[in-house]
Amino acid sequence: MSGGLEHEAVQQTLLGDAAEHAEVGVVVWNVERRYVAANPKACAMVGVTREQLLAGRVGDNNRSPETRQVVDGLVAEVPARGAMTVERSDGGSTEVEWVVFPTTLAGLPHIIGLMWERDAL
Repeated sequence: MSGGLEHEAVQQTLLGDAAEHAEVGVVVWNVERRYVAANPKACAMVGVTREQLLAGRVGDNNRSPETRQVVDGLVAEVPARGAMTVERSDGGSTEVEWVVFPTTLAGLPHIIGLMWERDAL
Protein backbone atom coordinates (compact mmCIF):
# COMPACT_ATOMS: atom_id res chain seq x y z
CA MET A 1 0.00 0.00 0.00
CA SER A 2 1.16 3.51 -0.60
CA GLY A 3 0.39 6.83 0.97
CA GLY A 4 0.38 5.55 4.56
CA LEU A 5 -2.88 3.60 4.20
CA GLU A 6 -1.27 0.64 5.94
CA HIS A 7 -1.03 2.60 9.20
CA GLU A 8 -3.37 1.10 11.82
CA ALA A 9 -4.92 4.45 12.80
CA VAL A 10 -5.76 5.15 9.15
CA GLN A 11 -7.27 1.68 8.78
CA GLN A 12 -9.41 2.13 11.89
CA THR A 13 -10.60 5.55 10.72
CA LEU A 14 -11.53 4.23 7.29
CA LEU A 15 -13.32 1.22 8.75
CA GLY A 16 -15.25 3.40 11.20
CA ASP A 17 -16.25 5.81 8.44
CA ALA A 18 -17.34 2.91 6.22
CA ALA A 19 -19.56 1.48 8.98
CA GLU A 20 -21.04 4.92 9.73
CA HIS A 21 -22.17 5.35 6.11
CA ALA A 22 -22.95 1.71 5.27
CA GLU A 23 -26.21 0.61 3.68
CA VAL A 24 -26.44 -2.14 6.29
CA GLY A 25 -27.24 -1.71 9.95
CA VAL A 26 -24.28 -2.21 12.29
CA VAL A 27 -24.71 -2.66 16.04
CA VAL A 28 -22.30 -3.70 18.76
CA TRP A 29 -23.29 -4.92 22.20
CA ASN A 30 -21.49 -6.24 25.26
CA VAL A 31 -21.95 -9.43 27.27
CA GLU A 32 -24.69 -7.73 29.32
CA ARG A 33 -26.66 -7.18 26.08
CA ARG A 34 -26.16 -3.40 26.32
CA TYR A 35 -25.68 -1.60 23.02
CA VAL A 36 -22.35 0.19 22.87
CA ALA A 37 -22.36 1.33 19.21
CA ALA A 38 -24.78 1.65 16.31
CA ASN A 39 -24.69 3.25 12.90
CA PRO A 40 -27.45 5.47 11.46
CA LYS A 41 -28.85 2.70 9.22
CA ALA A 42 -29.41 0.40 12.20
CA CYS A 43 -31.17 3.17 14.10
CA ALA A 44 -33.40 3.95 11.12
CA MET A 45 -34.32 0.29 10.71
CA VAL A 46 -35.40 0.10 14.36
CA GLY A 47 -36.99 3.55 14.26
CA VAL A 48 -35.08 5.10 17.15
CA THR A 49 -32.32 7.64 17.60
CA ARG A 50 -28.79 6.47 18.34
CA GLU A 51 -29.14 7.85 21.87
CA GLN A 52 -32.31 5.83 22.42
CA LEU A 53 -30.75 2.65 21.09
CA LEU A 54 -27.56 3.07 23.13
CA ALA A 55 -29.61 3.61 26.28
CA GLY A 56 -31.13 0.14 25.89
CA ARG A 57 -30.37 -3.53 25.66
CA VAL A 58 -30.67 -6.02 22.83
CA GLY A 59 -34.31 -6.99 22.54
CA ASP A 60 -35.79 -3.99 24.39
CA ASN A 61 -37.79 -2.90 21.34
CA ASN A 62 -39.27 -6.32 20.57
CA ARG A 63 -42.90 -6.55 21.50
CA SER A 64 -44.04 -9.86 20.01
CA PRO A 65 -43.15 -13.23 21.56
CA GLU A 66 -41.90 -14.44 18.16
CA THR A 67 -39.43 -11.58 17.80
CA ARG A 68 -38.26 -11.91 21.41
CA GLN A 69 -37.62 -15.62 20.77
CA VAL A 70 -35.52 -14.86 17.68
CA VAL A 71 -33.50 -12.21 19.54
CA ASP A 72 -32.94 -14.50 22.53
CA GLY A 73 -31.78 -17.21 20.14
CA LEU A 74 -29.36 -14.97 18.26
CA VAL A 75 -27.84 -13.76 21.51
CA ALA A 76 -27.45 -17.33 22.79
CA GLU A 77 -26.13 -18.87 19.55
CA VAL A 78 -23.35 -16.51 18.44
CA PRO A 79 -22.25 -16.75 15.67
CA ALA A 80 -25.64 -16.97 14.01
CA ARG A 81 -27.64 -15.73 11.06
CA GLY A 82 -31.29 -15.55 10.15
CA ALA A 83 -34.24 -13.37 9.26
CA MET A 84 -36.89 -11.63 11.30
CA THR A 85 -39.35 -8.78 11.46
CA VAL A 86 -37.93 -5.76 13.28
CA GLU A 87 -40.67 -3.87 15.09
CA ARG A 88 -39.97 -0.15 14.81
CA SER A 89 -40.83 2.28 17.59
CA ASP A 90 -43.28 4.06 15.24
CA GLY A 91 -45.45 0.94 15.10
CA GLY A 92 -44.23 -0.14 11.67
CA SER A 93 -41.96 -3.04 10.89
CA THR A 94 -39.08 -3.96 8.62
CA GLU A 95 -38.22 -7.41 7.30
CA VAL A 96 -34.49 -7.96 7.80
CA GLU A 97 -31.82 -10.57 7.44
CA TRP A 98 -29.02 -10.54 9.98
CA VAL A 99 -25.75 -12.08 11.06
CA VAL A 100 -24.07 -11.81 14.46
CA PHE A 101 -20.58 -12.83 15.49
CA PRO A 102 -18.27 -12.41 18.47
CA THR A 103 -15.28 -10.10 18.53
CA THR A 104 -12.95 -8.43 20.99
CA LEU A 105 -12.99 -4.65 21.30
CA ALA A 106 -10.71 -2.76 23.67
CA GLY A 107 -9.71 -6.15 25.09
CA LEU A 108 -13.28 -7.09 26.06
CA PRO A 109 -15.72 -9.55 24.44
CA HIS A 110 -18.48 -7.98 22.31
CA ILE A 111 -20.98 -9.04 19.66
CA ILE A 112 -21.27 -7.36 16.28
CA GLY A 113 -24.57 -7.55 14.47
CA LEU A 114 -25.16 -6.68 10.82
CA MET A 115 -28.68 -6.37 9.43
CA TRP A 116 -30.08 -5.44 6.07
CA GLU A 117 -33.54 -5.12 4.65
CA ARG A 118 -34.67 -8.26 2.86
CA ASP A 119 -34.19 -8.04 -0.89
CA ALA A 120 -32.24 -4.77 -0.50
CA LEU A 121 -28.84 -6.24 -1.38
